[in-house]
Amino acid sequence: MKIAIIRRKFNPFGGAEKFITRTIQGLSTYNIQTSVIAESWTKNDAAQSLTNQDWIKAEVYGLSRTSKFLSFQHSVQNILNTHDFDLIQSHERLLGADIYRLGDGIHASWVARLSKASPWYTRLWLKIDPYHKTVIRTEKAMAKDAHLTYVANSRLVQQELIDWYKVPQSRIVLIENGIDTSAFMPVSSEQKEAEKINLGLDPEIPTVLFVGSGFSRKGAFDLIEAINKLPDFQLIIVGHDKQLAKIHKRVKILELGKRVLVTGPQRDIKSFLAAADMFCLPSLYDSFPNAVLEALCSALPVIVTNAVGIAEAVEQANAGAVCDKEANSIANALQRVWQNREVMAKNALNLSKNYDLTKASHQWLDLYNILIKKKKDRKIAHSTH
Repeated sequence: MKIAIIRRKFNPFGGAEKFITRTIQGLSTYNIQTSVIAESWTKNDAAQSLTNQDWIKAEVYGLSRTSKFLSFQHSVQNILNTHDFDLIQSHERLLGADIYRLGDGIHASWVARLSKASPWYTRLWLKIDPYHKTVIRTEKAMAKDAHLTYVANSRLVQQELIDWYKVPQSRIVLIENGIDTSAFMPVSSEQKEAEKINLGLDPEIPTVLFVGSGFSRKGAFDLIEAINKLPDFQLIIVGHDKQLAKIHKRVKILELGKRVLVTGPQRDIKSFLAAADMFCLPSLYDSFPNAVLEALCSALPVIVTNAVGIAEAVEQANAGAVCDKEANSIANALQRVWQNREVMAKNALNLSKNYDLTKASHQWLDLYNILIKKKKDRKIAHSTH
């Protein structure tokens, strides 16, 4: 079986890329040949070790976001026309794929949420910005493609797909993200204390971990303001973002240098998970972040907003707390979790078992087989006319 996987920029720190790498690893035992089609890529150790897999470059031209977006679509289409794939799985918004995995959620929903949380001049620009209009127009065209199957990675995204574009349930498959649950493990209290000291943190006070790219969207600035209200808490921020300097500046202004550690991007976050007592991702919109799964496997209670795809499961399992993307709400949630940390840590570890990579791999393999059969049946029906 030959499968094309489309991701415009393959960045090893990104959640979608971690998902792609884990999916390829999980399917490797089934002799599936995968080709990643991308404009650019950076391979981490996991990506370097992949077998039965190759990389195809999609050339992108243009100066604006809109022209680059359309150029990538055109370049991918040319590649697909000159290769023979059994299935085409896209992680980008474009036409011509068999599967579109909504790892980035619904763009129209994201724009609506952003508009609601923005000042009037930003709302005005969001309405006329040609990039957003082009992406949403592409989403609408995809919704009309009867041969496109959507894979939603959370019930949140599944429902939004129905609400925004009236996509029938028969074209949506729910496959939540999977993780190798043995790759991230809880550590002893002695190890946790040692990791805090190693990072220059106070071993006696609760430590909150944030991991993510997209500091504004994922609530890093709001989280810093919450920590500013909690003098007995400290924070680690891990991630790559163009606003990294702005984060450093805010930490300096608030004089939080001793309680907030900003690391930038990290290839391995295990030492930070080991140092943390809880994990917080107060996002404006996040379909299903892999970083949350890594935290759950490490027995860390998680604090997320309702706009994060795993929020419902966290709340039902009492494995953390749900908050608003606002400093007071985040601060209150952090305090509640700290007071109930022992039971929530156990619940977090138990919840992580629901997302074992083996389960997700079987779901993907079943979907591939179903869709390949449908494609063959369509070809047979077409050839007989």
